[in-house]
Amino acid sequence: MHAGELAEMHLLESLAARLRAAAHRSRGAIVADGARMLGISVQTLYARLRKVGWSSGKKLRSDKGDSRVSVEEVKAVAAIAQASRRTTGKRLLPLGDAIDVAEANGLLSTRVSATTLSRIMRREGCHPDQLSQPTPHASMRSLHVNHVWQLDASICVLYYLRNGQAAVMDERKFNARKPKDLARVSNLRVIRYAATDHFTGDVIARYYHAAGEDQRSVFEFLMHCMQRSEGRVMHGVPWMLVWDAGSANQSHGIRNLLDQLAVRHWAHVPGNARAKGQVEVTHNIIETKFEGRLTFTRVESVDELNAHLDTWLKSFNGVHVHRRHGHTRDALWQTVRTDQLRLCPPLETCAVLMHTKPVLRTVVGNLTISFKVRGGESLPYSVGHIPNVRVGDTLQVVVNPYRSPAIYIIGENEDGSTRYHECEPIAEAAGGFFADAPVFGERYAAKADTDVDTARKEANEAAYGERDTLDATAAKVKGAVAFDGRIDPFKDLREKAAATPDFIQRRGTELHVPNPAHVELKPLTFVEMLFELRARLNRALATHEAEAVRVWFPEGIEPNQIDGLVERIEQLSAAGAPPAFQQAPRLVAV
Repeated sequence: MHAGELAEMHLLESLAARLRAAAHRSRGAIVADGARMLGISVQTLYARLRKVGWSSGKKLRSDKGDSRVSVEEVKAVAAIAQASRRTTGKRLLPLGDAIDVAEANGLLSTRVSATTLSRIMRREGCHPDQLSQPTPHASMRSLHVNHVWQLDASICVLYYLRNGQAAVMDERKFNARKPKDLARVSNLRVIRYAATDHFTGDVIARYYHAAGEDQRSVFEFLMHCMQRSEGRVMHGVPWMLVWDAGSANQSHGIRNLLDQLAVRHWAHVPGNARAKGQVEVTHNIIETKFEGRLTFTRVESVDELNAHLDTWLKSFNGVHVHRRHGHTRDALWQTVRTDQLRLCPPLETCAVLMHTKPVLRTVVGNLTISFKVRGGESLPYSVGHIPNVRVGDTLQVVVNPYRSPAIYIIGENEDGSTRYHECEPIAEAAGGFFADAPVFGERYAAKADTDVDTARKEANEAAYGERDTLDATAAKVKGAVAFDGRIDPFKDLREKAAATPDFIQRRGTELHVPNPAHVELKPLTFVEMLFELRARLNRALATHEAEAVRVWFPEGIEPNQIDGLVERIEQLSAAGAPPAFQQAPRLVAV
């Protein structure tokens, strides 16, 4: 401990001893005298005395820490102060003014000082200084070399082209307070692209003469990074690319190129540059360690600027040891395995891939599709190994640019990310058959059940106790009742009918017919009378009975007179045959 600190410690201990021995009323003078000796305030002296073990012995107030201001009111003032903050983070409205605004608008019931409110805000975790702190973030990791690349573009504020040369921008002339001067050189500025391999920290950077990000610059830089280059270690196609949601990055051509190359690309939320913090730090390193040297030389063109940058990058990646993994960036990148290094197709092929769209193919009954690679013939591909594939499904197909004529089937994971399933063409045997097809008489192999097949078998088993569709159909034909009759197909209808309301019987109006229609039936002929009498008497008529009927009704009989005729025939039959048959009077209708 320093001699001055020891002297102060002894003085504080002496004051503490005097305060313990002194009467209560004389302690104030002792404390004031000690504060003058140390040149500090009384409150500070009390704090230091407590550090050496002195205590006044006073009881704490029972309401210590309580406040007349509620937590809701404190948070309302904090929200007002937070809302006045600029996007750059600068606070505009002082806390005292925020209190005035809250009180005037009825959000604060009791006037309180800024000091008191500030203390309560810190206790509740809503002080403006606390709210301005960044949110906690998770440290991400990558699995191997070329697993994840981060890419970003930045307008270079140090240089702009003037008369064909690159020159330093004078900060006194080109700044935010002079927008006209900045607008004058907007088409002459230089944009810097940087990409970094997240696993190794290896860096590739390039300058382009452009006013801002565009699709052409993004494509050229991606090809510069992915293509093998003499004197540079890092190359290949990454498995995932992290960047921002800039219009050039999200253009259809660039996104389609990455999709065709099977690169999972992820754009972070706007304003969350920390999501690609490694490349953001790389920009800062380039500005300080590389562009800081350019003030001592004259750069004639962007090509010369890139030549200087390549020299610096070779030294930076190959010499400087990375603090995280303890190796140079190029040295660790050299540990990439063959299966991790995907070589980029030629530049001409990638240019075509920018405008190539996935095509749709339908899965046929043997779980295959047909696809024709550009310049080749249509070939069959088996898709039976793809999870949850079904007959009749429509699949998105693109060519595998690394191993044509192999193709990719584009699918989707549960988290919404894109998944690629590689399929190779099926070899053909003699006669045009699939080479992997089973041979008659040697072996039989059925296709593995899809989820639809499994669901169909489960439905058959539940309904008829048979998993196979043919067996279930046979049981149905034999009269088996589905679910063994446990299902009442009319139960829901009865429940619905029982729940219908009762309706009131409506009164109607009697229909009066003034002249009812009179229907006249056609008389029966003699032959029809005989048939009718035979049916009613259950016997054939005798000759004299038939003759009597002919005599009685020579023109036929009305249908309603048949009953009376039957009675006369029965009477005639009971009396027997008369010696001389006389004509009987005509029967009247009964």
